[in-house]
Amino acid sequence: MLAWHYTTGRKFQHITASGMLIPGGIEVESTGTPVLWFSRHQHWEPTAGDECHEAGQPPRRLTMRETYMASGGLVRYGCELKRLFVGELLRRKARLTHELWAELYAVGKLQQAYPAAWCGSVESIPVDGLVVHVMSDSFKWQRHDAS
Repeated sequence: MLAWHYTTGRKFQHITASGMLIPGGIEVESTGTPVLWFSRHQHWEPTAGDECHEAGQPPRRLTMRETYMASGGLVRYGCELKRLFVGELLRRKARLTHELWAELYAVGKLQQAYPAAWCGSVESIPVDGLVVHVMSDSFKWQRHDAS
């Protein structure tokens, strides 16, 4: 089974240029180590949507379609689950406190995510050898051919 790192078309250009997926902060990991987040959700991870700040409204995550439209498309990188950390082991590797981990779960649930599907790495992962899909205009994932 593959776990997926969901990202945007704009970020895809930078990832392709560097050849690496690099752990990055999500503005809550200041006490720990940045995590390269993946999800075992096979269609979309709700927490992967871009954050939206509309005047007079609380911040929210854009939907998959909204993120697609606002961010130059969607891309996902598939990685074998055995290369990633899951659950408590991921929490410890990322040096996240129990309180922060619980907060991430709670926020994820509010965004309609399934936190038990989260996994990740605290190290960069070369994109060579990963499965790459791009979202088509008809909102179907299609394998990306780099050639």
